[in-house]
Parts: sequence; C-alpha cells; structure tokens
Amino acid sequence: MATINYADSYQQAIQEAFYDGHLFSADLWNSPSNGVVKFDGAKHIKVPRLTIDEGRRDRTRRTITQPTGNYSTDWDPYELNNERYWSTLVDPSDVDESNMVVSMANITKQFNLDEKMPEKDRFMFSRLYERKVDAADGGISTDTLDEKNILTAFDQMMVNFDEARIPQKGRILYLTPKVNAILKRAEALNRQLSLKDANNIQRTVYSIDDVTIKVVPSDLMQTSFDFTVGSKIQDDSKQIEMFLIYNGVQIAPEKYSFAGFDAPSAQTSGNYLYYEQSYDDVWLLKTKTKGIEFVTSDKAPKA
Repeated sequence: MATINYADSYQQAIQEAFYDGHLFSADLWNSPSNGVVKFDGAKHIKVPRLTIDEGRRDRTRRTITQPTGNYSTDWDPYELNNERYWSTLVDPSDVDESNMVVSMANITKQFNLDEKMPEKDRFMFSRLYERKVDAADGGISTDTLDEKNILTAFDQMMVNFDEARIPQKGRILYLTPKVNAILKRAEALNRQLSLKDANNIQRTVYSIDDVTIKVVPSDLMQTSFDFTVGSKIQDDSKQIEMFLIYNGVQIAPEKYSFAGFDAPSAQTSGNYLYYEQSYDDVWLLKTKTKGIEFVTSDKAPKA
C-alpha cells in the first residue's frame, strides 16, 4: 500500500476541528498579514515592502514639473526555522481491543490537544517576545502589577500605540489569570471611587472595553521554553504578565509538508505508522515592531 500524503487536508482539519477553543494564540497564528507572505521554496518566504520616497512639494504656477518615480518596492526575506515532526506506531491489536478508542484519528486528536496546541501557544508567545527584544525599540516593562498601577500601565501602552499611529481596532490584550483578576479589581475599584467622589478620582484615559481581552494560563505565557521534545518550562525564563498587540504586526506562516500513514508491514513490525512534518515561524514585520508591548516579571521560586 502506497503512503498517502494528507498534508493539505490535515492542516485544514486541524484549523477547523481543534484550534477553536483550544489554541489561545489562534488569532495570532491567523494574522491578517499572513496574506502578504509569498513562499519562496519549502521554508523560505518573502514579504513585500512599499516605500514612498518623497512627500509633497510647493507648487509654482506656469512651471512644468519633472515627473519621476516616487516609490520603491522591496522584498524582506524570512526563513521558517521551526521545523518539527511527530510520529507514532499503532498496534492493530490496540485498535481492535479498545473498541476503536486507540485509533489513528483519536491518537492524533489527543496529540493535538495535549501536546501540539500548548507547544504552539508557547512558541507564539515566547517568539513574539524574542522578536520584540531583537527589535530593541523599547516597549518591555518589568513593573510589578497591582490594583494601584495596572490601569496606568494599560493606559501607557495604549498611549504609545496611539503615538505610533496604530489603529484602535484590532488591539488585543493577552494576560494571565492572576493579572486578569487584578485588572478586574482595579476596574471595580475605579468605578466605586467614581460613584463616591466624582471630583476626587484619578481617571484612566482608556477603558479596557477598547481592546479584546484574552486570558491565557501562565504556563503558556513565558519568555522562553525548551522545545527539544515538545515544550518544557525553563526555570530561568520570565513570566509574561500581559502584552498588548495590534494583530497584524506579526506574520505566522505555517506549512505542513507531509502528514500521512502506512498500513502494517514488515518494515513497521506489523504496526500502523503515522508521521507528520511541518514548518512554521513567527516574525514581527520590520516596519511594525512598535505594535506590541510587554509587561514581564520574574517567576516566583518553587516551594
């Protein structure tokens, strides 16, 4: 029996069946900017960049101007460095004796839920932080967040986005459950003080209703992970408490180059063989690195 490559249909099935509700970073993987990505080979991509060379000039009447090209188009190259694979043997006896519970479909589904989805979340969040550090344009705060300063910290990030001419619509605030609780208490306290004394209250400039809020388990939102096998937490990584992003400052191309299975054979010692491989990566567009800001902290020591 010939090996069948299910790469295209498998990628579509993953997005439709498993991403919704299980992948906290789904919106970021489905970046609106992915549409400008052009694959240039198996794992190389290029992104167009349009630059206007000069602005308007004063006009002199009865003068013929000299028309010239006033823009340039370049291509920024990127390489997908995250090349991953997963495989498993499935004994036909396990399929028969477990009433189809241990089947290829169920095994791959459970693999996606237990391993791949957390890994993709961890890769997305830590990679965005890594790219922001590489950009070296500020936007990383290490302030300890509490009810007294969290609204001010949120305001400052929003102000910075406004100064960078980043659109209001499309901003997403990702935060841990702990920070989300702090934010809710701060908002409640702010409203309570407003009712008690409307003339003596430090009002925030922005409302948290101005952004989409995504609450992410803290073990997924850290600055680095060990991706040697799956994804493992590192003791020396920092906690990403929250970050604000304009969805589209990043590109997140991913490509399944192969996903298939073989029937039992002598080469597999009578087992089914499943194998998949893919390429993906996360990049901040070079002209849009101002569109993401982080608040991080040291993780609490283990007891």
